[in-house]
Amino acid sequence: MPKMPCPNCGSSEEFEPLRDDKERAHVREHKPKWARLNAYYRCSRGSCRRYQRRGDVKDGGTFPEPDSK
Repeated sequence: MPKMPCPNCGSSEEFEPLRDDKERAHVREHKPKWARLNAYYRCSRGSCRRYQRRGDVKDGGTFPEPDSK
């Protein structure tokens, strides 16, 4: 897993590929159609919900809070 700076955690963290179709759909909704989803990774630290493109800390975002129902 690549290690990158995570703006949400404030430190360098390991990132892993997007976990499921729900995460891929969220990224697709917020990025241009031509963006390659396999270039995006999510922070693997506990409750962090940050995703970003490998090699570009500025090209990312945060997944929404999980439903607490």
